[in-house]
Amino acid sequence: MIDCRCSICSCETGELIKNGGFEVRSSEPNFPFQYWEEVFFDFARVANEPALTNIAYEGLSAARFNSLTTVAEEDKSVTLQQTVTVTPGCIYKLSFAENLLTKGNGAAAAIPILTARVIYIDNFGNAVDLIIVPIIKLSANNDPDRGYVFHEATTNVPVPCNVSRLIVRFDYFENSTTGSSWLLDGVSLRAVFPTSTCCTNAKGC
Repeated sequence: MIDCRCSICSCETGELIKNGGFEVRSSEPNFPFQYWEEVFFDFARVANEPALTNIAYEGLSAARFNSLTTVAEEDKSVTLQQTVTVTPGCIYKLSFAENLLTKGNGAAAAIPILTARVIYIDNFGNAVDLIIVPIIKLSANNDPDRGYVFHEATTNVPVPCNVSRLIVRFDYFENSTTGSSWLLDGVSLRAVFPTSTCCTNAKGC
């Protein structure tokens, strides 16, 4: 039987993502926005630009994934992520909005992909996916300049009882000569239910 206090049994009631609207910028290296780390970049970066009301889904600013113009077609990628402290045994919902502004050109079709993930690191150092939302711009209806699209997804299983930290990650990839520009805004992570499954049988919870 699990021995835990009621405060541990309760899942969070508020927002867990910090600076989910990308309103607060950072001067720290590889942190274009406060709490958001830029990693695994190759011919692509996340822009830290002045606030422009016409690019935001909410508030005054958004994160912009930019891939560089290159002479030859290159695989271009970058990841933006934030580590979040959570309650073991809770189920969480991720939501966000994205808008592909420009799409690269080239013989390789330059299909850009933005993948949202919620992961945790297991005891062996492996990344385990709890949420995967791949967004691929293929058809005319999903091409650039269509405005923001809102997405949400819920973890299929609770966070394991030995895990207290999740990583919210956005992976951007494309292959072209001219590069693409993709906006991200309104990122949110919230608990779905009030009680952790790790403590449902504990005394006093």
